[in-house]
Amino acid sequence: MRIFNLFRKSPFEPLQEMMAKVKECAFEVKPLYEALLEGDKERLRGMVEHISHLEFEADQIKNRMRASLPRGILMPVARADILEILANEDAIADATEDVAVLMTLKEDLAVTPQLRDCLLKLVDNVLEVVELASKVIEELDILVETSFGGPEAQRVISMIDEVCDMEHHADEVQREVTKTFLSHEAQFSPGDLWLWLKIVAKTGDIANYAERMCNRVRLFLSK
Repeated sequence: MRIFNLFRKSPFEPLQEMMAKVKECAFEVKPLYEALLEGDKERLRGMVEHISHLEFEADQIKNRMRASLPRGILMPVARADILEILANEDAIADATEDVAVLMTLKEDLAVTPQLRDCLLKLVDNVLEVVELASKVIEELDILVETSFGGPEAQRVISMIDEVCDMEHHADEVQREVTKTFLSHEAQFSPGDLWLWLKIVAKTGDIANYAERMCNRVRLFLSK
């Protein structure tokens, strides 16, 4: 194999393509919740199908990218770092689909207006994390141009710090939502309460995976 055959197109463009699709998928969580909380079953079914389709499209990008990263190709960052970022992008879409599927397991799932407000607050906080995390991925091409150093790298590290702070806040909101549900447990059957707590936990996972993705970027910036 000649030396120039060891080089390929930057892996960051497909990572950015993947993140754009993942963000599109994750941002359907808000209308998904609204459909459920409004009792619009037809809209809910449509949203679940749409999210499943977006997750499938993200899987296709992931599979193409994995196939394009055989061992031996020289890249600006380690193959393991690229694959770990990709895995966390994929996990964001998977968690989004999990939330959608959980919402279909019981026909009459509902909450009081007080619980509705705290659920939508959690969703907004989670999506803020995803939004900023996607901007970190958009910076990867610029980081290559600066050899992953200098003011640009410091700016991206600051963005990652902000992602971590926002994810921590989302965790705090998630805990408050969980406590609120438990304080109203008499309003639910055991099965309904269990299902709602699973939905809340999976919604929080969306932000968790976005943070992990950014921390993997931090890792290769620190090498």
